[in-house]
Amino acid sequence: MGLFAFVIVQGQGWMVNRDWFTYWGGGRGLLNGVNLYGPGDWAAVHRQYGSTWLENPIFIYAPPTAAVFAPFAALSVGLAGVLWVWLSEVLVVVSVWIMALELRWRAFGKYVPWLFLTLALFLPVLLTLLMGQVSALSLALLVASALLWNHSRWFSGGLVFGLLVVKPQPVILVMPLMALWLLIHRRWQGLFGLALLLGLNALGSWLLYPSFLSDWLATVTNKVGGVISRMPTVWGIAYGLVPGSPAQLWTAPVLAVAILVFGIIVVLRWRGTVLQLMSTLVVLSVLATLYLWNYDRVLLLMPLIVALAQLDQRGVPRPALVLVLLGMDILAIALFAIASVRLRDTFGVLITLASGLLLWVSLQQSRSAAAVELDT
Repeated sequence: MGLFAFVIVQGQGWMVNRDWFTYWGGGRGLLNGVNLYGPGDWAAVHRQYGSTWLENPIFIYAPPTAAVFAPFAALSVGLAGVLWVWLSEVLVVVSVWIMALELRWRAFGKYVPWLFLTLALFLPVLLTLLMGQVSALSLALLVASALLWNHSRWFSGGLVFGLLVVKPQPVILVMPLMALWLLIHRRWQGLFGLALLLGLNALGSWLLYPSFLSDWLATVTNKVGGVISRMPTVWGIAYGLVPGSPAQLWTAPVLAVAILVFGIIVVLRWRGTVLQLMSTLVVLSVLATLYLWNYDRVLLLMPLIVALAQLDQRGVPRPALVLVLLGMDILAIALFAIASVRLRDTFGVLITLASGLLLWVSLQQSRSAAAVELDT
């Protein structure tokens, strides 16, 4: 995998004009004492290290994200990029493996060759690696926190879960809804770990950049407003179906609020495992978030693996499940091709819907099997 990471980074011009430079540049700017939220200073970071790609006028993430990448920024952008892409590969593979173990998927070994093939072809994974994005890290944090909470490691799980602030947009519903679940079940240590991590992030951000919040919010609002109609979410679908109509002013917010309410109902009535719950909330969050790109759908590996494991354990034929994996790959590639022509990825929401449907079918089968066992 290390050789593959080197080939990717070298082929992408050492990542100086890819998303990776944003993360690396944030870390380097933090190490150098640069004001990451000053447009002139942020542009100077790009010029100093040879990047001609200035997508955002300031560092588009909060200070904790720069802190996470500061160790990588001690290396050159290219070398750090190789290390990061390799680590992203490892995080995806390990996350899938951990989920299989947690789900007690005994037949997992028989799927390994197919999983490696389909993971290598799954477009969100490829784009994560090619762009040097953080989606694999977000997936690993979700899986790790679910694993810790499944084993009653509430405080440490809360700390890990709080690290999702590195890129909170794709998990915009997962975080508050899981906090609600912790509150309902009185998992005070989990809430304390989450609150402690978020509090330290907020305090550190204020100490480093006292006025960053207003500049950051203004930039993020402007950026989201410029691309929201292209997003593979309910916002993109609503804005795309009724462009220029007064209906677009209320359709998307109503859909997003409906998903939030549905998520609250799911949390209030949930009787399954933390991993199953978090997988369900990931689908809802990816549907409802304001800001999402193709690589962010790496998070859908969570509901997909949970669904496949449960369906396999319920006796669904292996060839059918392999075809499902390959079908998701083909669907992602086909929708990306359409998006490249249309210059908007709104139809990409079908991948999220397909993942959610597969998870729902698997959960229904598991509940039916559990009901039968109770009757007998």
